[in-house]
Amino acid sequence: MTSEKPPEQTTDTAVPEPPAPAKPSPPRPVEKEKEKERATRAERPLRGERGMGGRQIRPDRNLTTGQPATSRLPKSRPTKVKAEPPPKKRKKWLKEAAGNASAGGGPPGSSSDSESSPGAPSEDERAVPGRLLKTRAMREMYRSYVEMLVSTALDPDMIQALEDTHDELYLPPMRKIDGLLNEHKKKVLKRLSLSPALQDALHTFPQLQVEQSGEGSPEEGAVRLRPAGEPYNRKTLSKLKRSVVRAQEFKVELDKSGYYTLYHSLHHYKYHTFLRCRDQTLAIEGGAEDLGQEEVVQQCMRNQPWLEQLFDSFSDLLAQAQAHSRCG
Repeated sequence: MTSEKPPEQTTDTAVPEPPAPAKPSPPRPVEKEKEKERATRAERPLRGERGMGGRQIRPDRNLTTGQPATSRLPKSRPTKVKAEPPPKKRKKWLKEAAGNASAGGGPPGSSSDSESSPGAPSEDERAVPGRLLKTRAMREMYRSYVEMLVSTALDPDMIQALEDTHDELYLPPMRKIDGLLNEHKKKVLKRLSLSPALQDALHTFPQLQVEQSGEGSPEEGAVRLRPAGEPYNRKTLSKLKRSVVRAQEFKVELDKSGYYTLYHSLHHYKYHTFLRCRDQTLAIEGGAEDLGQEEVVQQCMRNQPWLEQLFDSFSDLLAQAQAHSRCG
């Protein structure tokens, strides 16, 4: 007889229950102080804000007071006045002084005739002549202008050679001076009503004779203008080879006669100054023998009183034109 084994009884293993959490002990006084400090730190605003790139941006603070600066004004720097270069750098100086020479003429290679359109007047041309001509740069520019005319008196092909080679030393001053004269001539022309015949005669003949009618004559209050002299080429300053019909007389108002003579002087100033330079070279060549052109030019340019006289006459002419253009 088989004896059946009683079923094995599985004893469940008792899982120990976790111990109950111990009650926190009351905080100590020192820990209470640390918690208060952490709370106050959390309530304080951040010292700096984070920018878009994660970079911390700190507010500007005044170094003396430690407070944030509301705004910082940029420091104004005094403007530096550029000193004029010494005379030994005259070639470079002339290029800078004639930076606006295009106002007095076209690009290199164009005609230097003052009848060509000089373009809009530059700041120098709109300035008061007395203030403009007191600058050393303007004096040096005029000196180069005279030196060019002296060289032209010795070599008639001088101006054409300068145009062909696009000279950078003499052409800019020449165009600048011609532009100033042409601009003032236009201002005087606004005060006149020239007929085509009178304007052509004033442009063609370099001399102008003025005869005022005597008292009691039928033409009292009128002035007779007689253009005269030998016509010349406006570009090369040499005499014309072709014959020109002699100019007639013109009657103009007495109160306008000063405008006509001033207009004529402005138009022919370059040629009149060229004649004075030629007379100077002839005087030097007559007093010494075997002088080359370069030595004659140097002697002319060393004659400081003569140069000052030319410059003063140029200044007076522009001053008269400025005064007449302002008259009503």
